[in-house]
Amino acid sequence: PHYQCNQKAFNGRCLEKLVNASDGAEYSSGTFVWTLFDYYGEPPKPGWSVSSTYGQFDLCGFPKSAAFWFRSQWLLDGNTSNSTDKPFPTDGMNQVHIVESWESPNNWNETRGNKTRSIHAYSNAPVIELLLNGKSQGSRSVHRMVHSNNPTYAEWEKVPWEAGELTAVARLKDGTVVAKATKATNTEASRLELALDCPSPMTGTGDSLFLDGQDVALIRATIVDSIGQTVHFSTHNVTFKVLNGPGVIVGTANGDSKSYQPHDSSSQTAFHGLVRAVVRVTSMAGFSTRKKILLQEIDRPSFAFKSVVL
Repeated sequence: PHYQCNQKAFNGRCLEKLVNASDGAEYSSGTFVWTLFDYYGEPPKPGWSVSSTYGQFDLCGFPKSAAFWFRSQWLLDGNTSNSTDKPFPTDGMNQVHIVESWESPNNWNETRGNKTRSIHAYSNAPVIELLLNGKSQGSRSVHRMVHSNNPTYAEWEKVPWEAGELTAVARLKDGTVVAKATKATNTEASRLELALDCPSPMTGTGDSLFLDGQDVALIRATIVDSIGQTVHFSTHNVTFKVLNGPGVIVGTANGDSKSYQPHDSSSQTAFHGLVRAVVRVTSMAGFSTRKKILLQEIDRPSFAFKSVVL
């Protein structure tokens, strides 16, 4: 946020400016956000990028920091209204999200040699306290855009760098702790973890695939260290294979806007420690016999060649 807003989906300062351009107008009834996902074409500046980088989610559907800012501002209100407007529960939920990883500033050319780092956090709670190895770095107030013109994110500009744990504690105004998030300095990569982003009740996409020959699962592969944290600088190669069951790997990716790796390969290098695989079902057992016949008719020519005598 303390840099120029040339990657407008990456930080809270730019996001609140863009969104408030419509949300803050008395004559506006809503906001359309461009964009939800990164997409091929329209890179932000000349260079090697093959896609835009404006999305809340990257090309693989992995959330970027912007997704957590929108979540804290629009999705989570901390009440218990028992609303049923979403396919996944958020009533009464609170979150706090630390934007940066906690690695040495020497890992980036622009901060090499620095003794401090700037840290940002998003939350739907009104107060966030930052702790470094248990020592408080101070508290910051956070505001909902609809209630105030004050900052919608917390910022600590000169956090002294030392390896260890960075923890954000979200509190209500009375001091009640409602959420915590911790990022620790990475150790060496230890193992590979697999998870389902879809189908998943957490994403409102159910808990199973339908055997129609078309349904797909989104697999997340994460390179983690000895304490189970994502290894942010990992570029390990990950190869996917369906060992049993009616499925086939139809694509892989890593979300890197500068990646030129083919997506029809079963292998992909990690980007920020993550790799995506898409698995499609190959069985149509979910359909009735009649529907299978009807689907076959779709691909069958509906005309017959006739001999014509002139």
